[in-house]
Amino acid sequence: MFKNIIRIKSSVLFFSTKSVRLNGANTAATKIVSSCKAGTPLNLKIKKTGNDPVALEDSEYPDWLWTVLDPVVEEQALAKDPIALRKKAMRKANREKIKQNNFLSKL
Repeated sequence: MFKNIIRIKSSVLFFSTKSVRLNGANTAATKIVSSCKAGTPLNLKIKKTGNDPVALEDSEYPDWLWTVLDPVVEEQALAKDPIALRKKAMRKANREKIKQNNFLSKL
C-alpha cells in the first residue's frame, strides 16, 4: 500500500518541475552597481576586537558575486545537476505541505 503512495509522490516530485530555460542567458547583461559607496563601513562587526568591514569598489569584488541572485544563472546550474533540482523541488513541496497543514489546523 505505501509503496504505491511513495511511487506516485516521487514521480510527481521528480517529473513535474517546471522546464528550465537554457537560452535565456543570451540576453544582454545589465551592469549591477553596489548600493554602498566604496569606503562605507558596513556595520557587520562580528568580533568584539575586530574592525568593521568597509565596502570596496565594485571592480574589486569577484565576478560571480553579481550573478548570485540571478534566476537564469540559478536555473542553468540546476539544469546541470538533476539531484540538486530534485532536492529543491522536494523542499518546495514540503514547504507547501507544511503551509497547507498549518492553514487547515487553524480552521
